[in-house]
Amino acid sequence: MQYSHFVVDPPWLQRKGGKRRVTPNQGRDLDYPTLSIPDIFSLLDTEVFSLAADKHNVFLWAIDKYLHDGEAAMEERGYKRHARFVWDKTNGVSPAFTVRYSHEYLTWFYKPKLLTIDPSQRGKHTTVIRESSRQHSRKPDAAYALIDSIYPTGKRMDVFSREKRKGWDQWGNDTAHFQCD
Repeated sequence: MQYSHFVVDPPWLQRKGGKRRVTPNQGRDLDYPTLSIPDIFSLLDTEVFSLAADKHNVFLWAIDKYLHDGEAAMEERGYKRHARFVWDKTNGVSPAFTVRYSHEYLTWFYKPKLLTIDPSQRGKHTTVIRESSRQHSRKPDAAYALIDSIYPTGKRMDVFSREKRKGWDQWGNDTAHFQCD
């Protein structure tokens, strides 16, 4: 099975901020297992990228902390960056009670050459995705709709997936976490 499009939402090695006064019994670990950067990309190399078509795209999610490390790891594997999308969540966390982090990045990589997008979609999308966040780690439907519209054909895989989506195969250990609205 050869996939043309991957969306990868890695379980970056991350913890929650300090304990909150309103939830004093809450631990600092996330509600799912996290992995180091080498472990994430080792899994991708052995389990996922081996399923890729000769020409394919990878859309990689990252927060500020992992943006450059994720991009460097993709470039080490011969991928080229085409675009970096910003997901404006319209809200967010405020670590150390400073500024509110209200975005994530979705970086579009390709290998070895960029696949041609649907001609009817040329110039119709911007690099800003605006959709309010929902539960922690749940990605915006608008990102998948964008990929579906610019690439209406080709096999798709949602990697480290936590939600079933029409037209997308899932890979991960928590694929039924979110129920469709």
